[in-house]
Amino acid sequence: MSYLTTTDNINLFYEKHGEGETLIFCHGLNSSHNVNFDFYNEFRDDYQVILYDQRGHGDSDRATGHMNVKRLGQDLNDIIESLDLDDVTLIGHSMGAATIYSYVDQFGCDKLKRIVASDMSPYMRNDGWKGGIAQGKWSDEDFMEDFDRIFDDVGYAAYYITKNIMDPRLSSITKEEEYELIKQYGKATDAFTMASFWYSLFRSDQRPAIDKITVPFMYIMPDYPLYSMDAVDYLRNHVKSDFVLENDFSNTTHAIWRQMPHEVACAIKDFINNF
Repeated sequence: MSYLTTTDNINLFYEKHGEGETLIFCHGLNSSHNVNFDFYNEFRDDYQVILYDQRGHGDSDRATGHMNVKRLGQDLNDIIESLDLDDVTLIGHSMGAATIYSYVDQFGCDKLKRIVASDMSPYMRNDGWKGGIAQGKWSDEDFMEDFDRIFDDVGYAAYYITKNIMDPRLSSITKEEEYELIKQYGKATDAFTMASFWYSLFRSDQRPAIDKITVPFMYIMPDYPLYSMDAVDYLRNHVKSDFVLENDFSNTTHAIWRQMPHEVACAIKDFINNF
């Protein structure tokens, strides 16, 4: 197992696979490098693939401070600098895309060649615009109620959020299936980590960071997206380079990397080949 130590002394787990152009994958909240294995495996024969666990997740340290989106961008910079990487393609899902926006805001695009973001707005709140979470419908009151659920039962909180705004099809599963999912979500991370990043994601307005994106940018949008076209159009209108939208992924939700790994990977490879 490989680890690197961040500038604030947190050990981050990472893996390197293959050779060629460097792709760094940034996973979302309550995930890890072990999730979406089929998706990552699509790239290992043709590229140098770097997977890592964001702080508080997987095999990385559980931190007691610096648990915010700004620090996640700094962690990504620590990885790029420690491994002496250039011309990197960053690929992020959900909070992983927010990590990329944060990185760009703080460090620019000098080390980057491309960016791929999957179903993530640069601003999650719905206070005056409709580009926030749940297609503009998740209110600040809903967000505050999430904290009660997180600190009461982190597994149930993750399940509740997933069912209500990410994949409403979960409403039709059996009680036994629901129990197993809650147990699975409960193992993904702890309440402090989930609450810290959930809070920071809602507090972080990264729209100004999008103006700093000067490399080709691809947005992956599922069939049932967590974010509306308002968010996509903001990205399209503010990225200072080529913008590509891929949204032909039938019957997919926010978990698109798991649901259509081959199809999404093919779209990303086409983007890499064209830009």
